[in-house]
Amino acid sequence: MRLLFFILFVLLAYLFLRKLLKDYQSGRKIQETDTRHMVRCAYCGVFLPEGEALTEDSDNFCCREHRELAKRDKN
Repeated sequence: MRLLFFILFVLLAYLFLRKLLKDYQSGRKIQETDTRHMVRCAYCGVFLPEGEALTEDSDNFCCREHRELAKRDKN
């Protein structure tokens, strides 16, 4: 009977620690992505990571199409 309680205790402790570790790791990934610098597309206003933005002059764009449309609208 003691062996059964011991096995049950070990199993519950394992499941609890596994969930705790999983929650910690997922929270850490969210925190890492939040530290990236975001910029705004000058044409549509959507925010995107600075490394993915297309930059021309001092403006940032989310895609080539928006960069070309912004050029066309300025002229």
